[in-house]
Amino acid sequence: MKRILLTSVATIGVLCLSIGTTQAREDGFYIGVGAGYNLPHEQDLDASNADQNIEHSGGPGGLATFGFKYEEGWRTELEAGYRTSDVDKISGNSGNGNVDAWTLIVNGLYDFEADGFTPYVGAGAGIAYVNFDGVSPVRTVGGGTTSLNRKSEPTLALQALAGVSVDLTDSLALTGQYNFLAIPEVRATTASGTDTRTEFYDHMFTVGLRYSFPVGKSMAMAEPDPAPVVQNAVVETAPEPVAEPEPLPPIAAVPPPPPPPPVVEEPEITRNFIVYFDWDKAELSPATEAILRQASNYAEQGKVARIILTGHADTSGPKAYNMTLSQKRSDQVRAMLVQLGQPATGIVTFARGESEPLVDTGDGVREPKNRRVEIVLE
Repeated sequence: MKRILLTSVATIGVLCLSIGTTQAREDGFYIGVGAGYNLPHEQDLDASNADQNIEHSGGPGGLATFGFKYEEGWRTELEAGYRTSDVDKISGNSGNGNVDAWTLIVNGLYDFEADGFTPYVGAGAGIAYVNFDGVSPVRTVGGGTTSLNRKSEPTLALQALAGVSVDLTDSLALTGQYNFLAIPEVRATTASGTDTRTEFYDHMFTVGLRYSFPVGKSMAMAEPDPAPVVQNAVVETAPEPVAEPEPLPPIAAVPPPPPPPPVVEEPEITRNFIVYFDWDKAELSPATEAILRQASNYAEQGKVARIILTGHADTSGPKAYNMTLSQKRSDQVRAMLVQLGQPATGIVTFARGESEPLVDTGDGVREPKNRRVEIVLE
Protein backbone atom coordinates (compact mmCIF):
# COMPACT_ATOMS: atom_id res chain seq x y z
CA MET A 1 0.00 0.00 0.00
CA LYS A 2 2.82 2.43 0.86
CA ARG A 3 4.55 1.64 -2.42
CA ILE A 4 1.33 2.45 -4.34
CA LEU A 5 0.88 5.83 -2.65
CA LEU A 6 4.55 6.76 -3.14
CA THR A 7 4.37 5.89 -6.86
CA SER A 8 1.24 8.01 -7.34
CA VAL A 9 2.57 11.01 -5.40
CA ALA A 10 5.85 10.88 -7.31
CA THR A 11 4.06 10.80 -10.69
CA ILE A 12 1.95 13.83 -9.82
CA GLY A 13 4.94 15.64 -8.30
CA VAL A 14 7.01 15.34 -11.48
CA LEU A 15 4.25 17.07 -13.46
CA CYS A 16 3.92 19.83 -10.87
CA LEU A 17 7.61 20.77 -11.11
CA SER A 18 7.04 22.37 -14.53
CA ILE A 19 3.98 24.36 -13.41
CA GLY A 20 3.86 28.15 -13.59
CA THR A 21 1.16 30.62 -12.68
CA THR A 22 -2.58 30.20 -13.10
CA GLN A 23 -3.71 30.31 -16.71
CA ALA A 24 -6.47 32.76 -17.62
CA ARG A 25 -9.02 30.77 -19.69
CA GLU A 26 -12.64 31.29 -20.62
CA ASP A 27 -15.17 29.37 -18.56
CA GLY A 28 -17.56 26.84 -20.08
CA PHE A 29 -18.80 23.25 -20.20
CA TYR A 30 -16.78 20.46 -21.77
CA ILE A 31 -16.90 16.74 -22.53
CA GLY A 32 -14.01 14.33 -22.84
CA VAL A 33 -13.15 10.73 -23.68
CA GLY A 34 -9.96 8.75 -23.18
CA ALA A 35 -8.69 5.23 -23.74
CA GLY A 36 -5.57 3.47 -22.56
CA TYR A 37 -4.02 0.74 -20.41
CA ASN A 38 -4.53 -0.06 -16.72
CA LEU A 39 -2.50 -2.18 -14.32
CA PRO A 40 -4.15 -3.23 -11.04
CA HIS A 41 -2.00 -3.80 -8.00
CA GLU A 42 -1.85 -7.25 -6.41
CA GLN A 43 -5.05 -7.91 -4.41
CA ASP A 44 -5.08 -9.49 -0.96
CA LEU A 45 -8.10 -11.82 -0.83
CA ASP A 46 -9.58 -12.87 2.52
CA ALA A 47 -11.95 -15.79 1.95
CA SER A 48 -13.05 -17.92 4.93
CA ASN A 49 -9.91 -17.04 6.91
CA ALA A 50 -7.73 -18.33 4.05
CA ASP A 51 -5.54 -15.39 3.02
CA GLN A 52 -4.71 -15.41 -0.67
CA ASN A 53 -3.55 -12.90 -3.27
CA ILE A 54 -4.53 -12.19 -6.87
CA GLU A 55 -1.97 -11.00 -9.43
CA HIS A 56 -3.12 -9.26 -12.61
CA SER A 57 -1.59 -8.95 -16.08
CA GLY A 58 -3.25 -5.60 -16.87
CA GLY A 59 -5.66 -4.65 -19.63
CA PRO A 60 -7.54 -1.88 -21.47
CA GLY A 61 -9.51 0.91 -19.82
CA GLY A 62 -11.45 4.01 -20.70
CA LEU A 63 -12.90 7.24 -19.29
CA ALA A 64 -15.75 9.62 -20.21
CA THR A 65 -16.15 13.01 -18.55
CA PHE A 66 -18.60 15.91 -18.44
CA GLY A 67 -17.46 19.02 -16.61
CA PHE A 68 -17.24 22.78 -16.24
CA LYS A 69 -14.08 24.90 -16.28
CA TYR A 70 -13.70 28.27 -14.57
CA GLU A 71 -11.59 31.27 -15.61
CA GLU A 72 -9.46 31.00 -12.46
CA GLY A 73 -8.02 27.62 -13.54
CA TRP A 74 -10.36 25.33 -11.58
CA ARG A 75 -12.51 22.58 -13.10
CA THR A 76 -15.13 20.17 -11.77
CA GLU A 77 -16.28 17.09 -13.67
CA LEU A 78 -18.25 13.87 -13.46
CA GLU A 79 -16.15 10.92 -14.64
CA ALA A 80 -17.37 7.47 -15.68
CA GLY A 81 -14.62 4.87 -15.90
CA TYR A 82 -14.10 1.25 -16.90
CA ARG A 83 -11.08 -1.01 -16.32
CA THR A 84 -10.58 -4.69 -17.04
CA SER A 85 -7.64 -7.03 -16.48
CA ASP A 86 -6.92 -10.75 -16.70
CA VAL A 87 -6.02 -12.77 -13.60
CA ASP A 88 -2.46 -14.05 -13.96
CA LYS A 89 -1.85 -15.90 -10.68
CA ILE A 90 -3.62 -16.68 -7.42
CA SER A 91 -1.25 -17.23 -4.46
CA GLY A 92 1.61 -18.11 -6.83
CA ASN A 93 -0.38 -20.62 -8.86
CA SER A 94 -1.83 -20.16 -12.33
CA GLY A 95 -5.14 -18.33 -12.21
CA ASN A 96 -8.13 -17.83 -14.47
CA GLY A 97 -10.79 -15.20 -15.03
CA ASN A 98 -10.76 -11.42 -15.13
CA VAL A 99 -11.62 -8.49 -12.88
CA ASP A 100 -13.60 -5.46 -14.10
CA ALA A 101 -14.05 -2.16 -12.27
CA TRP A 102 -16.84 0.33 -13.06
CA THR A 103 -16.59 3.79 -11.45
CA LEU A 104 -18.61 7.01 -11.22
CA ILE A 105 -16.50 9.75 -9.60
CA VAL A 106 -16.76 13.51 -9.07
CA ASN A 107 -13.36 15.17 -9.65
CA GLY A 108 -11.97 18.58 -8.74
CA LEU A 109 -9.06 19.71 -10.94
CA TYR A 110 -6.69 22.64 -11.33
CA ASP A 111 -5.07 23.75 -14.61
CA PHE A 112 -1.64 25.38 -14.78
CA GLU A 113 -0.11 27.66 -17.39
CA ALA A 114 2.90 26.51 -19.42
CA ASP A 115 4.41 27.32 -22.81
CA GLY A 116 2.33 25.51 -25.44
CA PHE A 117 0.59 23.02 -23.13
CA THR A 118 -1.47 22.88 -19.91
CA PRO A 119 -0.55 20.50 -17.06
CA TYR A 120 -3.27 19.73 -14.50
CA VAL A 121 -3.81 17.78 -11.27
CA GLY A 122 -6.93 16.66 -9.45
CA ALA A 123 -8.61 14.38 -6.95
CA GLY A 124 -12.03 12.80 -6.69
CA ALA A 125 -14.44 10.55 -4.81
CA GLY A 126 -17.39 8.42 -5.87
CA ILE A 127 -18.70 4.87 -6.09
CA ALA A 128 -17.40 1.72 -7.74
CA TYR A 129 -18.50 -1.80 -8.68
CA VAL A 130 -15.86 -4.52 -8.97
CA ASN A 131 -16.94 -7.50 -11.08
CA PHE A 132 -15.20 -10.88 -10.64
CA ASP A 133 -15.71 -13.06 -13.71
CA GLY A 134 -14.59 -16.68 -13.30
CA VAL A 135 -11.71 -15.85 -10.91
CA SER A 136 -10.37 -19.21 -9.74
CA PRO A 137 -9.12 -21.26 -8.01
CA VAL A 138 -10.09 -19.66 -4.68
CA ARG A 139 -9.38 -21.94 -1.71
CA THR A 140 -12.00 -22.67 0.91
CA VAL A 141 -11.59 -23.66 4.57
CA GLY A 142 -12.10 -27.35 3.89
CA GLY A 143 -9.26 -27.44 1.34
CA GLY A 144 -11.49 -27.30 -1.70
CA THR A 145 -11.61 -24.59 -4.34
CA THR A 146 -14.30 -22.34 -5.70
CA SER A 147 -14.48 -19.23 -7.85
CA LEU A 148 -15.45 -15.59 -7.66
CA ASN A 149 -18.03 -14.99 -10.33
CA ARG A 150 -20.16 -12.12 -9.07
CA LYS A 151 -20.29 -8.34 -8.93
CA SER A 152 -19.42 -6.67 -5.64
CA GLU A 153 -21.72 -4.34 -3.74
CA PRO A 154 -21.30 -0.59 -4.50
CA THR A 155 -18.41 0.79 -2.48
CA LEU A 156 -16.39 3.96 -1.91
CA ALA A 157 -13.83 4.88 -4.58
CA LEU A 158 -11.11 7.52 -4.28
CA GLN A 159 -8.64 8.68 -6.88
CA ALA A 160 -5.82 11.12 -7.68
CA LEU A 161 -5.01 12.13 -11.21
CA ALA A 162 -2.57 14.23 -13.21
CA GLY A 163 -2.27 15.01 -16.89
CA VAL A 164 -1.45 17.46 -19.63
CA SER A 165 -3.54 18.91 -22.48
CA VAL A 166 -2.46 20.46 -25.77
CA ASP A 167 -4.88 22.71 -27.70
CA LEU A 168 -5.58 21.50 -31.24
CA THR A 169 -8.16 24.24 -31.93
CA ASP A 170 -10.00 26.84 -29.84
CA SER A 171 -12.43 24.14 -28.70
CA LEU A 172 -10.59 20.81 -29.05
CA ALA A 173 -7.63 19.60 -26.96
CA LEU A 174 -5.52 16.44 -26.92
CA THR A 175 -5.06 14.99 -23.40
CA GLY A 176 -2.71 12.53 -21.74
CA GLN A 177 -3.69 11.45 -18.22
CA TYR A 178 -2.65 9.23 -15.31
CA ASN A 179 -5.28 8.01 -12.79
CA PHE A 180 -4.57 6.27 -9.50
CA LEU A 181 -7.78 4.57 -8.29
CA ALA A 182 -8.17 3.33 -4.70
CA ILE A 183 -11.10 1.17 -3.59
CA PRO A 184 -10.16 0.37 0.05
CA GLU A 185 -12.75 -2.37 0.62
CA VAL A 186 -14.46 -4.72 -1.83
CA ARG A 187 -16.93 -7.34 -0.61
CA ALA A 188 -18.14 -10.18 -2.83
CA THR A 189 -19.49 -13.71 -2.55
CA THR A 190 -17.97 -16.83 -4.09
CA ALA A 191 -19.92 -19.30 -6.21
CA SER A 192 -20.26 -21.51 -3.11
CA GLY A 193 -21.75 -18.68 -1.06
CA THR A 194 -18.65 -17.71 0.95
CA ASP A 195 -18.20 -14.03 1.80
CA THR A 196 -14.85 -12.50 0.75
CA ARG A 197 -13.09 -9.24 1.38
CA THR A 198 -10.35 -7.59 -0.69
CA GLU A 199 -9.29 -4.18 -2.02
CA PHE A 200 -8.59 -2.76 -5.47
CA TYR A 201 -5.78 -0.33 -6.36
CA ASP A 202 -5.15 0.54 -9.99
CA HIS A 203 -2.85 2.64 -12.18
CA MET A 204 -4.26 3.74 -15.56
CA PHE A 205 -2.73 5.80 -18.39
CA THR A 206 -5.04 7.21 -21.09
CA VAL A 207 -4.87 9.39 -24.20
CA GLY A 208 -8.00 11.25 -25.24
CA LEU A 209 -9.79 14.32 -26.56
CA ARG A 210 -11.64 17.13 -24.75
CA TYR A 211 -14.21 19.38 -26.45
CA SER A 212 -15.20 22.69 -24.81
CA PHE A 213 -18.53 24.51 -25.19
CA PRO A 214 -17.96 28.25 -24.50
CA VAL A 215 -20.66 30.02 -22.46
CA GLY A 216 -21.34 33.54 -21.24
CA LYS A 217 -20.05 36.47 -23.24
CA SER A 218 -17.86 34.30 -25.46
CA MET A 219 -20.93 32.35 -26.69
CA ALA A 220 -23.17 35.39 -27.08
CA MET A 221 -21.00 37.11 -29.68
CA ALA A 222 -17.50 37.24 -30.98
CA GLU A 223 -15.09 39.69 -29.44
CA PRO A 224 -15.66 43.03 -31.18
CA ASP A 225 -12.76 44.87 -32.69
CA PRO A 226 -12.22 48.42 -31.48
CA ALA A 227 -13.37 51.19 -33.73
CA PRO A 228 -10.73 52.09 -36.34
CA VAL A 229 -8.49 54.85 -35.08
CA VAL A 230 -6.79 57.38 -37.30
CA GLN A 231 -4.02 59.15 -35.47
CA ASN A 232 -3.37 62.83 -36.06
CA ALA A 233 -6.36 63.02 -38.40
CA VAL A 234 -6.51 66.80 -38.27
CA VAL A 235 -6.29 68.58 -41.62
CA GLU A 236 -5.46 72.25 -41.32
CA THR A 237 -7.18 74.59 -43.76
CA ALA A 238 -5.27 77.21 -45.64
CA PRO A 239 -5.05 80.58 -43.95
CA GLU A 240 -6.91 83.46 -45.48
CA PRO A 241 -4.94 85.43 -48.03
CA VAL A 242 -3.05 88.37 -46.70
CA ALA A 243 -5.03 91.55 -47.27
CA GLU A 244 -3.71 93.72 -50.05
CA PRO A 245 -2.13 96.85 -48.62
CA GLU A 246 -3.52 100.15 -49.73
CA PRO A 247 -1.36 101.80 -52.40
CA LEU A 248 0.64 104.82 -51.33
CA PRO A 249 -0.05 108.08 -53.00
CA PRO A 250 2.16 108.59 -56.00
CA ILE A 251 5.40 110.41 -55.46
CA ALA A 252 6.32 112.38 -58.44
CA ALA A 253 6.03 110.22 -61.51
CA VAL A 254 7.03 106.90 -59.85
CA PRO A 255 4.09 104.45 -59.84
CA PRO A 256 3.42 102.51 -56.67
CA PRO A 257 4.93 98.96 -56.44
CA PRO A 258 2.55 96.06 -57.21
CA PRO A 259 1.00 94.33 -54.20
CA PRO A 260 2.70 91.07 -53.06
CA PRO A 261 0.96 87.84 -54.09
CA PRO A 262 -1.17 86.19 -51.42
CA VAL A 263 0.61 83.51 -49.36
CA VAL A 264 -1.06 80.11 -49.73
CA GLU A 265 0.20 77.21 -47.56
CA GLU A 266 -0.42 73.63 -48.56
CA PRO A 267 -2.52 71.74 -45.97
CA GLU A 268 -0.82 69.16 -43.76
CA ILE A 269 -1.75 65.53 -44.39
CA THR A 270 -2.40 62.77 -41.89
CA ARG A 271 0.74 60.62 -41.69
CA ASN A 272 -0.08 58.04 -38.99
CA PHE A 273 -2.75 55.34 -39.16
CA ILE A 274 -3.58 52.14 -37.25
CA VAL A 275 -5.68 49.22 -38.48
CA TYR A 276 -6.79 46.32 -36.27
CA PHE A 277 -7.34 42.60 -36.88
CA ASP A 278 -9.47 39.78 -35.47
CA TRP A 279 -7.86 37.28 -33.09
CA ASP A 280 -5.44 34.92 -34.91
CA LYS A 281 -6.41 36.51 -38.28
CA ALA A 282 -4.55 38.48 -40.95
CA GLU A 283 -7.53 39.16 -43.26
CA LEU A 284 -8.70 42.75 -43.82
CA SER A 285 -12.19 43.80 -42.77
CA PRO A 286 -14.32 46.35 -44.69
CA ALA A 287 -13.58 48.93 -41.97
CA THR A 288 -9.84 48.28 -42.35
CA GLU A 289 -10.01 48.67 -46.13
CA ALA A 290 -11.72 52.05 -45.72
CA ILE A 291 -8.84 53.25 -43.51
CA LEU A 292 -6.31 52.03 -46.10
CA ARG A 293 -8.12 53.93 -48.88
CA GLN A 294 -7.88 57.09 -46.79
CA ALA A 295 -4.18 56.48 -46.16
CA SER A 296 -3.57 55.93 -49.89
CA ASN A 297 -5.36 59.20 -50.75
CA TYR A 298 -3.23 61.14 -48.25
CA ALA A 299 -0.08 59.51 -49.66
CA GLU A 300 -0.99 60.76 -53.15
CA GLN A 301 -1.86 64.25 -51.91
CA GLY A 302 1.37 64.60 -49.94
CA LYS A 303 3.55 62.92 -52.58
CA VAL A 304 5.15 60.78 -49.84
CA ALA A 305 8.43 59.07 -50.66
CA ARG A 306 7.96 55.99 -48.47
CA ILE A 307 5.25 54.11 -46.53
CA ILE A 308 6.35 52.13 -43.43
CA LEU A 309 4.16 49.24 -42.18
CA THR A 310 4.82 47.63 -38.77
CA GLY A 311 2.82 44.52 -37.79
CA HIS A 312 2.02 43.50 -34.20
CA ALA A 313 0.26 40.65 -32.34
CA ASP A 314 -1.13 40.09 -28.85
CA THR A 315 0.38 37.61 -26.33
CA SER A 316 -2.21 34.82 -26.67
CA GLY A 317 0.07 32.46 -28.65
CA PRO A 318 3.73 31.36 -28.80
CA LYS A 319 6.23 34.13 -29.57
CA ALA A 320 7.49 32.55 -32.81
CA TYR A 321 3.94 32.10 -34.09
CA ASN A 322 3.01 35.71 -33.19
CA MET A 323 6.09 37.00 -35.07
CA THR A 324 4.96 35.17 -38.22
CA LEU A 325 1.36 36.36 -37.76
CA SER A 326 2.43 40.03 -37.43
CA GLN A 327 4.43 39.73 -40.68
CA LYS A 328 1.38 38.28 -42.46
CA ARG A 329 -0.69 41.27 -41.29
CA SER A 330 1.93 43.72 -42.66
CA ASP A 331 1.98 41.84 -45.96
CA GLN A 332 -1.84 41.99 -46.25
CA VAL A 333 -1.82 45.78 -45.71
CA ARG A 334 1.02 46.17 -48.24
CA ALA A 335 -0.88 44.15 -50.86
CA MET A 336 -3.99 46.33 -50.39
CA LEU A 337 -2.00 49.58 -50.74
CA VAL A 338 -0.39 48.30 -53.94
CA GLN A 339 -3.86 47.41 -55.21
CA LEU A 340 -4.93 51.01 -54.44
CA GLY A 341 -2.12 52.36 -56.68
CA GLN A 342 0.83 52.83 -54.33
CA PRO A 343 4.19 51.71 -55.80
CA ALA A 344 5.42 48.45 -54.24
CA THR A 345 9.02 49.73 -54.17
CA GLY A 346 8.00 52.56 -51.84
CA ILE A 347 6.44 50.33 -49.14
CA VAL A 348 8.58 48.84 -46.35
CA THR A 349 7.22 46.19 -43.92
CA PHE A 350 8.37 45.18 -40.44
CA ALA A 351 7.16 42.55 -37.90
CA ARG A 352 7.33 43.05 -34.15
CA GLY A 353 5.26 40.05 -32.92
CA GLU A 354 4.20 40.58 -29.28
CA SER A 355 7.33 42.56 -28.31
CA GLU A 356 5.80 46.08 -28.56
CA PRO A 357 2.22 45.94 -27.22
CA LEU A 358 0.02 49.01 -27.35
CA VAL A 359 -1.64 47.76 -24.13
CA ASP A 360 0.73 46.07 -21.69
CA THR A 361 -0.64 42.64 -20.67
CA GLY A 362 0.64 39.40 -19.24
CA ASP A 363 1.40 36.37 -21.38
CA GLY A 364 -1.51 34.47 -22.95
CA VAL A 365 -3.95 37.43 -23.04
CA ARG A 366 -6.14 38.30 -26.05
CA GLU A 367 -5.96 42.09 -26.34
CA PRO A 368 -7.68 43.54 -29.47
CA LYS A 369 -5.62 46.78 -29.46
CA ASN A 370 -2.38 44.79 -29.72
CA ARG A 371 -3.48 43.01 -32.94
CA ARG A 372 -2.61 45.88 -35.32
CA VAL A 373 -0.54 47.28 -38.16
CA GLU A 374 0.84 50.82 -37.77
CA ILE A 375 1.12 52.88 -40.99
CA VAL A 376 3.53 55.86 -41.27
CA LEU A 377 3.70 58.09 -44.37
CA GLU A 378 7.14 59.66 -44.84
